[in-house]
Amino acid sequence: MQPENNVLRTRDAIVEAVHRSWWNVDRELGVGSELLFAEGGVCVMPALTMRGRHEIAEGYAKRQSNGPRLSRHLVSNLVATCTDSERAHASYALSLFAANGVAPLTVSSPSAICDVEDRFVLTYSGWLIEHRELTAVFVAPDNDSVMLRAGESR
Repeated sequence: MQPENNVLRTRDAIVEAVHRSWWNVDRELGVGSELLFAEGGVCVMPALTMRGRHEIAEGYAKRQSNGPRLSRHLVSNLVATCTDSERAHASYALSLFAANGVAPLTVSSPSAICDVEDRFVLTYSGWLIEHRELTAVFVAPDNDSVMLRAGESR
């Protein structure tokens, strides 16, 4: 069992890692997102599974294939748990607002709301995502995400 201060520091680091990963997708277009995953990291989305950093980099590059893309991934109800001194878990809800184009865009509701489960591993580079899985809970009929197609998630 970890001392309480270590547990709190680990939870803070995991919360930061979750937010940083989605900030990267929204603000950096996912460029470098693969570096937030462990070398053999896996990212499972309803329409796409990416294994390893190379596939993750390619997957996020596809987001830009139709021109400029604007997104905001809003994390809520995040619970971080320390498994042991080198492993942790995060569970949360993710609300996605996304469309092709540049700001400001008109939006009436989220493109999707997903449950997300992340497993983290402590490395020399810090806490990295070992496995991320998104499960669609609500998907808008006009959702156009290459990773979460409305027709493929139902």
